[in-house]
Amino acid sequence: MTAIHLALRLAVLLLSLHGAASRAQAVPADGEDKAPPDGASAPVKKRSPWILIPLVSSNPKLGTSLGAMAGYVTRFDEASEPSMIAVQGQRSNTESSTLALGGKLFWNASRDRLQFGVVGGKVTNDYLDFLGTGAEVRSDEKLRAYFLRYQHEVHPHLFVGAHAVYSNYDVQGADPTSDLILEQAGLAGTVSAGVGLIGSYDTRDNTNNPTDGTQAQLYNMAFREGLGSDDNFDTLTADWRRYLRTADKNVLVLHAKGHWTHDAPPSRESTVELRGYTRGQYLGKNSLTFEIEDRYMFKPRWGAKAFAGITCLYGDGKSCGGDQLFPMAGGGVFFVLKPESNMVVSAEVAKGDGDNRGFYLTFGHRF
Repeated sequence: MTAIHLALRLAVLLLSLHGAASRAQAVPADGEDKAPPDGASAPVKKRSPWILIPLVSSNPKLGTSLGAMAGYVTRFDEASEPSMIAVQGQRSNTESSTLALGGKLFWNASRDRLQFGVVGGKVTNDYLDFLGTGAEVRSDEKLRAYFLRYQHEVHPHLFVGAHAVYSNYDVQGADPTSDLILEQAGLAGTVSAGVGLIGSYDTRDNTNNPTDGTQAQLYNMAFREGLGSDDNFDTLTADWRRYLRTADKNVLVLHAKGHWTHDAPPSRESTVELRGYTRGQYLGKNSLTFEIEDRYMFKPRWGAKAFAGITCLYGDGKSCGGDQLFPMAGGGVFFVLKPESNMVVSAEVAKGDGDNRGFYLTFGHRF
């Protein structure tokens, strides 16, 4: 827990410095008028476009990871959502290390939206209960991935677009036993490259910290050997999010997601994506997920959250029930880092079934 405590202290120090800087901006410098002369406009406060936050995650699979994210925030026009480009790096006590560059861009009054990401690194996984078999497996994965998505508004709140993804995982067991188990499970290194279409409906009042509205997305991904993929397979995803302001300081969020695969290799099947669990530890042909989260602002820039959820993995003879159900519950706090952009930093603790659990200090909400 020492690494977590250190990260929390860094976070508190950063937020304190950010608050002090904001207060300093509000105080006129020596030689400046305390108030504008009659008929003159008030001086405009300049806010830094840069953000720098610590990142922490801790779970039984990856151990404790510490890192940081640096981002640049801007607006392409006054009617658009804030755009951001960021770079982040993390390293864990299991010798995992990743470096990523990504961004979300909005222009033309947010009618055009672009997301992109590039990730590289080495991930060391410790599975305490690999695929529910009780076996302990340790693997090293060389990670390289690219993602691009563009959407355009064709009707008020209705967007259509396309996306592409490429990932190259070179999975190796850290010992002969782990190698054998990974081989038997069909989780060898593989290259996946695919393209797909996306349609979405979005009435959220903002994209970073929504307090009202709905976002619904339906998209597919076709992975093909002709694009460089090792296997031909398809995925379909439906994602629905509803934000309800139940009181002046309270927002209730509902989230439902379905993910279906066809002819996917084992390493590309559906997995549990809930907080408290680690991707890839539990796999199934299809998945259904439901989450609920309550967010309450107890100070102008500080809020608390409580959440719960459940995922079902099914298909190939498996049905939703028994050991195919994965529950989760947790809570945390969040801080509005940039009020003008509705950007937040969240600290969360989540507990899943059995030994599954996690602590996260991240940028933004999970959904």
